[in-house]
Amino acid sequence: MKTVIIFPGALDLIFFINEIPFLKKYFKRIVVISYYGDKNKYEEIAKRYDLNYYMVKKHSWLNIFNINFFKWFFSKDVLREIKENCSFSFKGIKRFFYIIYYGLFYVDSKKFILQEIKEHSDNDFFLYSFWLSRGAYVISNFYSLKTALNIKKIVSRAHGYDLYIDRNELNYLPFRSYIDKNLDQIHFISEAGLQYYENNFSSNSKLKKFVTRMGTSNPKGIRKQIYQKDKITIASCSLIKPVKRLDLIIDILSKVPYDYYWIHIGSGETEKEIIKYATEKLPPNKFEFLGFVSNDKILDVYKQYDADFFINLSDSEGLPVSIMEAMSFGIPVIARNVGGVSEIVNSSNGLLLNEPLEETFCEQIIDFMKCRFNDIDRYLFLSNNCFRTWNEQYNLEKNNKIFLKRIFEE
Repeated sequence: MKTVIIFPGALDLIFFINEIPFLKKYFKRIVVISYYGDKNKYEEIAKRYDLNYYMVKKHSWLNIFNINFFKWFFSKDVLREIKENCSFSFKGIKRFFYIIYYGLFYVDSKKFILQEIKEHSDNDFFLYSFWLSRGAYVISNFYSLKTALNIKKIVSRAHGYDLYIDRNELNYLPFRSYIDKNLDQIHFISEAGLQYYENNFSSNSKLKKFVTRMGTSNPKGIRKQIYQKDKITIASCSLIKPVKRLDLIIDILSKVPYDYYWIHIGSGETEKEIIKYATEKLPPNKFEFLGFVSNDKILDVYKQYDADFFINLSDSEGLPVSIMEAMSFGIPVIARNVGGVSEIVNSSNGLLLNEPLEETFCEQIIDFMKCRFNDIDRYLFLSNNCFRTWNEQYNLEKNNKIFLKRIFEE
């Protein structure tokens, strides 16, 4: 019997939940080791999807006195990591505690994996981390034990914050070299991510690396209906925090000379400031902040508001799921050429803004959106290509089949 032990981050991560039906087709048992979170909510999810799950406890620094933590801390790989990356500077000390944070998670998680393997010793085991971070570090520690514990594959996905060093305030992600040497496969969500890893970390010739894209679903088959109109609706969807640059969107909209309505899906740490900025810069009744909307309702929102364009002006991205969702509905996308965005947005399905932003980028966007009024054939072309791009490259069902096939066959 095949068992997969998964580190999804939080158990209620929507991207992981979307994967569960596909995992069930390949594995008889699904075991989840989750970050600390809402126990009642996690138990409900585990029951609904018939998962076996463990929740890593909320760590207390008193756990450093655990004998298993001592054994981990004084291992040669950990001491090497500390020596090479820590110092007595403020940043060096913070890096040290970052390593300890990984260690506490590893010690707590290790016992769950060993318990599962002991209780189901006749199973074939696959270890999988959704993120190239703490979970990937935990499972990489089992690489030398694969044969003894009947572990068939140890794999991880890699996205954005868990991959790009410059997205971390310490300019550091622990145990990169160790993880690289002790995984069978890494699945990157974009070509840009794979290239970055190759240029900065990769030294293990045995490690198999794939671009295995994420995806979204459109189970209701909702598609944008196109007709002549004299007012456009612009949509954006993201957390509200500085890196997402909603201030730039507001600056552009303040200069739009034709009739529009802007909706934003999502909330976050700078929500009050952004709403205040929008109120100051934009005419009344021209925008609406919708707050959190569950993923399965987002396409309904785009249909309800008849969204014409999707805009993402983030300073940094991996390969945004929000863009995949918009394209599955047939909404042309406006986005900056950061991270892996150029792998999904191009001149046939939207407007890709060069980096660094040109002085005329505002005029480019305003001029591009005019096609909704004065060139409906071009707009129809863009919309159809959006759906085609999504269906051929970012369809959740197709991409999860590719991911699981690679785990078993490569």
